[in-house]
Amino acid sequence: MLKNLIRNNPKNPVLLTVPHAGNIYPNSFIKNLKLKLDKVRKIEDFQSDKILDLMDLKSADIIIAKCSRAVVDLNRSRNAIDNDMFINSVSSNQIDEKKMISFGLGVFPKIILNENIFKNKLPVSYANSILENYYDPFHEIVSKQINKLLNRFGICYHFDLHTMPSNALRQFKKKPDVVLGNNHGKSSSSELIDYMRKNFENNGLIVQLNNPYAGGFITRNYGNPSKGIETIQIEINRSLYMDEEKLLINNLKPLQKIFKQFFENFNLHFKLAAE
Repeated sequence: MLKNLIRNNPKNPVLLTVPHAGNIYPNSFIKNLKLKLDKVRKIEDFQSDKILDLMDLKSADIIIAKCSRAVVDLNRSRNAIDNDMFINSVSSNQIDEKKMISFGLGVFPKIILNENIFKNKLPVSYANSILENYYDPFHEIVSKQINKLLNRFGICYHFDLHTMPSNALRQFKKKPDVVLGNNHGKSSSSELIDYMRKNFENNGLIVQLNNPYAGGFITRNYGNPSKGIETIQIEINRSLYMDEEKLLINNLKPLQKIFKQFFENFNLHFKLAAE
């Protein structure tokens, strides 16, 4: 279940993905839920897709997931499965991202705010259904679109948009407004991440690179500059645009204007770089 804003005739090789903005909870999830839904919703990147609402749709291809990350985390490996959550083992493959699983944050999140999400162990059919209906379609279209842009332009600039809770930034004297992650230089060129950093700083925002977020599975999986794919994860401090406790939007306009300006100017930057 996705919202795809794919250009018929792209003028540049830019792709934006928004994997955690979704607020749809399938019935199969609800009926197994232990916690109240309003607590579960704290894990959403609440309405982060609206940050892109002022963008000219000619500026980029946009793929937005509609299913909540509490149901399935698209920014995890398909094999980041905690088999203990299920009546029988879901996967006999080598388990990925064991550290995230230990935190209850595998491809099927298990814990939110130190509480178990589900009442009981889940059937294997639940896992297979969620993966086939929500996880696989997202990654299939992302992979397909990256390859389309790569084939057309010889390069793809892929930006993966997220938001971060402000309380996850307590170690900073001045909390960053934006964290840009390129897997410590492995998923994009230094030129691209510096270009982005300067753009945000020129708009008065505090930017950190790769700290505390260097990019999740999407960044690590797709970003490959040697093949022409540059992927950068963008994390926006939620306190910039919302009341995090009440899940209410405060003022999105400044961020919307920054993203509109950035991607419209990025077109110019790309054309100049290509000439």
